Amino acid sequence: MKKADLAECARKSEIEELSALMKAACDANRLKIVCFLFEGEKCVCEIERKLLISQPLVSHHLHVLREAGLVDVRREGTWAYYSLNRTAVEKFDSLFRQVLGADRFPEGYPERKPCGEAAGKASLRA
Repeated sequence: MKKADLAECARKSEIEELSALMKAACDANRLKIVCFLFEGEKCVCEIERKLLISQPLVSHHLHVLREAGLVDVRREGTWAYYSLNRTAVEKFDSLFRQVLGADRFPEGYPERKPCGEAAGKASLRA
């Protein structure tokens, strides 16, 4: 990453997109579902058994993840099978790294010093 790039924050559209994805993923159950789906396509009943949460709650979380584009659904008869949208997950990863990634720290980033130590201790006035 070029030094000039480090001085600028990501474009507003990138921050808005990352924010929307993070909102979709910011629930512990949704994160567990995403982790479970890395194993492959699953039906609601498999997710329900694995996470020990109710079917309506699994369906709600899957709906949120689908709306964000992170999860795809494939229907077969009366069954629905859910899988991760690889492109969306890769985009999420890329946006996170671009906006909040640790590689954004410039070389020589100063260590935090206790207040008063950076500019010399200020004298106390009585």
